[in-house]
Amino acid sequence: MLATMSLFALNASADIVISGTRVIYPESAQDVTVSMDNRGTKPLLVQTWLDDGRDSTNPQELKLPFIVTPPVSRVEPKKGQTVRITRLGDTLPKDKESLFWFNVLEVPPKAKESDGQSMLQLAFRTRIKLFFRPKGLKGEPGDAAKNLKWTQNAPGALTARNDSPYFVSLSSATVNAGGKNYDIETHYIAPFSNQTMSVKNYTAAKNNKITWNAINDFGGIDKYESVQN
Repeated sequence: MLATMSLFALNASADIVISGTRVIYPESAQDVTVSMDNRGTKPLLVQTWLDDGRDSTNPQELKLPFIVTPPVSRVEPKKGQTVRITRLGDTLPKDKESLFWFNVLEVPPKAKESDGQSMLQLAFRTRIKLFFRPKGLKGEPGDAAKNLKWTQNAPGALTARNDSPYFVSLSSATVNAGGKNYDIETHYIAPFSNQTMSVKNYTAAKNNKITWNAINDFGGIDKYESVQN
């Protein structure tokens, strides 16, 4: 089924909509559920699975401590489907979050040829983050984004330091130097790590204001400001 992703498009956008932009899996939960809606006009076959960042690997080859049920389902038009994610075993780190990716692949019904014309089809894939969150982590998830430390170690780049056990997902960021804003090429920042991000045409030195937008647990945007060191 995954191989059908190489087909061409019948529609310009996906019909399956996931209720949320991320999944939080607390260690205390036996499982978590994810809801999906088919907002199209045709029934769809939907495949769901997790990956660990290797997005092009066949799901059957990934050995992850989770199971997704049902892995394949038929979703009628204007109807919904709920899938359950259950953790297996106890092999993940206890001192920080772990990141996985939740995948939804939708395959439309086979198109019928009309008046001798060939119809083009595409299987649409949606991919969102899943954070496994152990019990007893220090601090709060929102504080992780708030307390990022920014430094400049080379021209045209800024480095963000995340000293928390939580992942920080940035949606956008800018640095203001000399009254002009420069866009930062944002990435997510793993726990207890640095992430260097490029800034086009920016060669300024220290003590400039940085503004960044971080995505919270609910998919909302929190805005922060700081002065780089």
